[in-house]
Amino acid sequence: MAELELVEANDAFTHVALRGRLDAAGTGAVDLGLTSHTVARRKPAIVDLTEVPFIASLGIGMLVQVARSLASHGAQAVAVAPHEPVRGVLRLMQLGELLPVVATREEALRALGLE
Repeated sequence: MAELELVEANDAFTHVALRGRLDAAGTGAVDLGLTSHTVARRKPAIVDLTEVPFIASLGIGMLVQVARSLASHGAQAVAVAPHEPVRGVLRLMQLGELLPVVATREEALRALGLE
């Protein structure tokens, strides 16, 4: 089962960490929390995927929906530190500017213009 941790929420951005498999059950377990911690705040978001060993289409859809919702409010989401095979799946999806994938929190802050 997947879990979500709110790492940091300030006036400039939100940083959340996802843990566990983002299959149907895992995505269902974190979807509402991810949306409420990110989209509801309407701030740029860092989504840490360091501890996500697997992502299914529902998990990708959840991340895309969060990124699109934030974009509609003028904010961006960045995925951080996914390991293979998650990184490979995200790369294959070619999400481009909608959901950039970076290696570190520092790179995420730069990508969000929050250095």
